[in-house]
Amino acid sequence: MNSIKQIKFWSNIFFLIPLAFAIAYNVYWYAIIQGLVFIISSYFHFHHEKRIEYIDVTSSTSLMLANFILLFKGHWVLPYSMIAIGFAITAIFFYSRQFKHGYNFNHGLWHIFSAGVSFFCVATFLHFINLF
Repeated sequence: MNSIKQIKFWSNIFFLIPLAFAIAYNVYWYAIIQGLVFIISSYFHFHHEKRIEYIDVTSSTSLMLANFILLFKGHWVLPYSMIAIGFAITAIFFYSRQFKHGYNFNHGLWHIFSAGVSFFCVATFLHFINLF
């Protein structure tokens, strides 16, 4: 139960926003990836399962690739693509900081800003195809 109090666990909830957004606009391939990342990351952080760390990293990497695909398929439509890049830079800052200054807090912020990246990548794609 102590894990629930840690931001690195509950910050995964923010990934439900781009997941719901993708489902609402029928971007199902992306919603599947987003949903799997949410489940794997939540399980990994709640149970401290080092055995699945590789799976967590692999799923996160696949989400990053999916985000790039959305940006390219969305032709980097402004302002959404620039906001996604801004969130990505901020997420990377917190990811790199977690190893020196408070893993729990900084990793939680990594989750929150990464979810923002996901949301704005979906928005980029949807705006290009005139659905958003």
